[in-house]
Amino acid sequence: MPHELHTIVSGPPAGDSNAVVVWIHGVDSDASVWDPAIELVSASHRCVAVDLLGHGASPVSNDEGDYRREPVLTDIDAVLDGVRAESPGAPIVWVGHSLGGYLGLAHALTRAEGTADALVLVSTGPGFRDPDAMNSWNDRVRANAPEYTVSEAAATIAFHHDSLVMERLADLTLPVALVIGDGDRAFLGANDYLERKLPHAHRTTVEDARHFVMRSHPESVADAVATVIAELEADS
Repeated sequence: MPHELHTIVSGPPAGDSNAVVVWIHGVDSDASVWDPAIELVSASHRCVAVDLLGHGASPVSNDEGDYRREPVLTDIDAVLDGVRAESPGAPIVWVGHSLGGYLGLAHALTRAEGTADALVLVSTGPGFRDPDAMNSWNDRVRANAPEYTVSEAAATIAFHHDSLVMERLADLTLPVALVIGDGDRAFLGANDYLERKLPHAHRTTVEDARHFVMRSHPESVADAVATVIAELEADS
């Protein structure tokens, strides 16, 4: 059974056509990280900000297995099902920061149906293909976990276990926008890679911004959301 994740809903009712924007944060964060961007987007669109398992006001599990990719995506499935039940005909835009963006890619690639209709990837990477690099990343997460505000089990939500996303990126055809700060050195190269593999993606590189670009430059994220919504409307 999926965990019931805490959500914060704002903005006007979606109706049957106006897009709903679902916001997924990264590790050791929570839904409030999106507040400046949601303030802009919720003026015209329904927004559903999610606290991932072990984060914010969502339940906490002590089982690291609950924080692996598939159980986490199953938890988010339940949120998306609720959005569709409320607004059956409304397209869904998934906005993800860092881990939240990676989860959006994984969700789109592992579901035959029930996925979001567009992705906005903020400071996001596609994971790792090289096993040594993957293990090094996981080791760093484990080492940093005692300093996080979430439990050490919850910190493992950031672990990578395979290269599924990297291997299948070219399969994605849905509208995608990339937002990256020019000072986010750890993720600039990852966004170059995403841009090569997703040539239809709209990329915005924000000057004087770092990893939490949605806090410092929320208008850049709001503009990216508007871009993919306009693409969805043009295709409808």
